[in-house]
Amino acid sequence: MTKHKLINGFRGVVAIGLVGLLVACGGGGGGSDDSSVSSEAITARGMITQLGSIWVLGVEYETPNGGSFSDDDNVSSVANYKVGQWVRLRGRRNDDGISGTATEVEYEAEIEGVAAGGAINGVTIIFTASTNTAEAGNIIVLNNGSRYEVSGLWLDDSTIEATYIKDDDDGDGIDEIKGFVEAVIPGLSLTVRGITYSYGGPTVVAIGDFVEIHFNGTTASRVELEDDFNDQNEGQEVEFEGAVNLDPADLANCPTSADFLIDATCIDWDLVPSSGWMDGLSGPGDMEQGLRVEAEGHFNASGLLIAKKIKGRGNRVRITSTASNVNGGAGTFDLFFGDIQVTTMSGITEFDLDSGTSVSDISNGDGLEVRGIRTGTASMLAQRIKSESVNANRHELRAEVDLNGADASTNSITVMGISSVADSDTELEIEDTVIAAGSGSTSEADIDSFLNMIDDDNVVNSTNGPRDVVDVRIDTTNSGNGSFGSPYLADQIEIELEDD
Repeated sequence: MTKHKLINGFRGVVAIGLVGLLVACGGGGGGSDDSSVSSEAITARGMITQLGSIWVLGVEYETPNGGSFSDDDNVSSVANYKVGQWVRLRGRRNDDGISGTATEVEYEAEIEGVAAGGAINGVTIIFTASTNTAEAGNIIVLNNGSRYEVSGLWLDDSTIEATYIKDDDDGDGIDEIKGFVEAVIPGLSLTVRGITYSYGGPTVVAIGDFVEIHFNGTTASRVELEDDFNDQNEGQEVEFEGAVNLDPADLANCPTSADFLIDATCIDWDLVPSSGWMDGLSGPGDMEQGLRVEAEGHFNASGLLIAKKIKGRGNRVRITSTASNVNGGAGTFDLFFGDIQVTTMSGITEFDLDSGTSVSDISNGDGLEVRGIRTGTASMLAQRIKSESVNANRHELRAEVDLNGADASTNSITVMGISSVADSDTELEIEDTVIAAGSGSTSEADIDSFLNMIDDDNVVNSTNGPRDVVDVRIDTTNSGNGSFGSPYLADQIEIELEDD
């Protein structure tokens, strides 16, 4: 029995406590070819997390002979797909929610081109702790002059959070990029992501079309419409993961009731009930440009995705701590006494400061709540920064647990390189349900059982998903010197249940 399956079992047994949780969990599942299995038609978009079959959004899809599988418009096979690539698929999802059959899978890179200064064609490529670069020699920075193919999430028109990078070795030397058409002069030019390309080809495109451009310099050689997967029947069930796009110019291409986009898909959140905002999201106020989410729902007659659930997804960080080493000119500062480095980017960072609207207005010692993307063991890209009162002994860190970061042998939990130790005063929770109350009452057995439940490995499949997200409230006065990796005292540890 996997630890993650145990955590998922908690959803149905909250009321009977920890002992019931440990007993109630069951085994995993997989794709099924049993014709008696009940299923529904599904259109999905998400990142590949495991192969053999193909795992997308926590579902293991079998890929039978006769299916349609493509790689950048070329006929392909499942054997050619890679973990970290974003794909769109059609098929059927079984009622168990973790298995199904994919009859059509399509992979296309977000951008291809030559690297220069950490960017490709002027688009900054952000590496994260989990970016798959194996096919590019396990690089940690883009090599100037080398050609790459990148799959990932557009955070804005000039930034991609990369999940997969490979050497662009197809030999055609043609650059590619996706985006909305912002302006067009038929037979002469079109503008995508702020860049105008000369184009005299036969494809007729209009403002608001989502396209893929093949180009050299600023001359486009081919333009393709990219909306074929969005032409769905009314009522079609949809499960899409991606980065939130709130750009008014892009929303102008949607039906008027749309609230945000994922790629070219317009989505309405108005009918999401309070219980449908999940995994770190409490409502529309939490939605921000570039936030990685999963939206579940159905298409209406206008092709608008009417969401019924919206969930926060991995690589997200929320830290409450005090600032240090502030460098307003560089847009950087540190948290946790210099142990966590924060970089901000204009255009996607939102400021809600008591005084000021930029990093230059932050002073060392200011209390902050910072939300963004984890980019390394102890670094992040900030997307939202606001002033926050920070008690000297109650700093907070919410992120995916580090690899092998839950250690029952030492009663420790490590998140973003910050280690803290649980003791009898530590309150233990699973999604707001108290497992052990702390205040001197938490036992060694409570701590051991709790830490052993946390999924902290790199196994990702239909029953054991990405490492668990935990929220740790930390007594920083108990660490001695506040140095990197010090064993702070954990006042509270909470496992946040995130669907895989």
